[in-house]
Amino acid sequence: MSGLTEKIEEEITPLVKSLNCEVVRVTILEHGRDKILQIMIEEKDGSPATITDCEKVSRALSVKLDVMDPIKERYSLEVSSTGIDRPLVKPSDFIKFCGKPVVVKTYVLKNGSKIFKGNLESASENDIKLTLDTPLNGGGDSITLLYEEISSAHIDGFKN
Repeated sequence: MSGLTEKIEEEITPLVKSLNCEVVRVTILEHGRDKILQIMIEEKDGSPATITDCEKVSRALSVKLDVMDPIKERYSLEVSSTGIDRPLVKPSDFIKFCGKPVVVKTYVLKNGSKIFKGNLESASENDIKLTLDTPLNGGGDSITLLYEEISSAHIDGFKN
């Protein structure tokens, strides 16, 4: 996460929490000259946010962001729910979803692969352990990955 997205997340989190939701991820997407500030939320109980949640958070954040003015260029605000393939962004996300089926992509090859599907067996502040759906290279059925090796991860919503 860039310094700007971290600052935005830190500033908006209390407001989002006051609306009974949690911030999952803050991302700035660029499409040509257009920028989109994407804020992904979920309900406090961890379930996907409803359209109503997204609307009320969007309205409240529009006012706060106008005052903050975090992005100097013109941008669009997009508030969305996590959906069934909820991204895992922070160590606390991995810890929260232990026991769930996940898909994890890495920056570099690990045991001959960059994509791992399996059950999230454990997570600490430094790494995660997966029990894989299919063995790697005919080897063992689990793998440990450090967070700095992970490029993206999400709940495998179709197996959940």
